[in-house]
Amino acid sequence: MNYFHFNSYVDYFTSEYSWWFLMKLLEDGRLPVDYEIIFQIISTLFLVTAALIVYRRGGLLPLVFLANPLVFELAYSQLRSALAISILYLVYLFFRRSTYIAIALCLFAATIHTTMVIFLAIYILCIMTADEGGRLSRWPLEVRLALVLGAGVVMGLAIGPLRETLLNLIGDRRAEYLDLAASPLYLSFWVGLLGLFLLDFRHTFRSVEGRFSLFILSLVTVNVFTGGYSQRFLALGYPFVIATIFLARPSLKSFAIPALSIYMVAQWIYYFNGFAG
Repeated sequence: MNYFHFNSYVDYFTSEYSWWFLMKLLEDGRLPVDYEIIFQIISTLFLVTAALIVYRRGGLLPLVFLANPLVFELAYSQLRSALAISILYLVYLFFRRSTYIAIALCLFAATIHTTMVIFLAIYILCIMTADEGGRLSRWPLEVRLALVLGAGVVMGLAIGPLRETLLNLIGDRRAEYLDLAASPLYLSFWVGLLGLFLLDFRHTFRSVEGRFSLFILSLVTVNVFTGGYSQRFLALGYPFVIATIFLARPSLKSFAIPALSIYMVAQWIYYFNGFAG
């Protein structure tokens, strides 16, 4: 709790005031429930909202792919991220047309975890680059595709070689966090999936889930070379990636689903081997 300081308006975001406030309530015993119940509610909220995003695009079958170590770790080990992204998921699912409610919830999520600002910015870019109704819809598809992929590249650099410099500029305490980058072998599947989506980019780009997935996967691809920490971004965007797979054409889907199934088995083996040392 000693990390938190609120000397300016920016500090309410960089020090994530809403999470600090919740933790203080729990620490001081001012909530009528035990902290474990609160934590379980957060985990359940994340799993339910993630499942709804996948279900609305693919039905029941894709829900099997939520049984992934990335999802498990986020839901039960990264509660702050899980709570913040769950709020954005709720906005995406139910409040996109309720402007004031959406803005209030998005600001609330950003004071729980500042990474949500990035996701909001990318979501806005995805809306602007839509084929129909987007502010940039008259631009050539290839240019809009380059914008989304370029945003992923820039963010990959920002959380990779430029991470410490950028966080120090705003006085963020996470500038001193340890290197948590995954190996190129572990990330290779997601690089391949990006290539698969790009083979049929005209179809992939039609949905907001597809555009968001292109951003996430281009970020991961850059991190293979820069050593940035992309697992959390993968976990936060994972429901959209699954939805994109099930929105794909049958020819692409028939390859991606078996490949993801095999990769998930490898992920769990890797995950449990980590516990074994």
